[in-house]
Amino acid sequence: MKKTFILAILALFVVYSVTAVSASTLIAGKIYNSDYSDVVAGADVDATCNGITLSEVSESDGTYAISFDSEDCEIGDAVSVHAEKDGMYGDKSGTVLDGAIFDIPVNDLAIVNVPLIPEFGLMIGTLTAISAIGIFFFVRRK
Repeated sequence: MKKTFILAILALFVVYSVTAVSASTLIAGKIYNSDYSDVVAGADVDATCNGITLSEVSESDGTYAISFDSEDCEIGDAVSVHAEKDGMYGDKSGTVLDGAIFDIPVNDLAIVNVPLIPEFGLMIGTLTAISAIGIFFFVRRK
């Protein structure tokens, strides 16, 4: 009787552990360069869902995966992902979907691929605008 009771408790513990582990929302994707021709490794990635932000670094193949608790980020919630590396940055958003659709062991899932675009500083942007205006007037002069 004692062995049966211990076995039943152990079985309930295993079932509870499996449900606790699978109660998560996975935000995943790849970080690409601006024209999607190559992946970016080592980019700092921040994912925000319902005001909660979690961070990760992209792997050597450009992939990242960030896991939220299912209470914090649920099916239908909007997710925004920001990535940055070496003066390049990118922002992309997506929606959390039901993970059962994809037959994976998480409750919810959002796939957000982010391209990184070079960031121009204020000085470079101003210099570019002034140069464009100057060239316009130089070409238009008679």
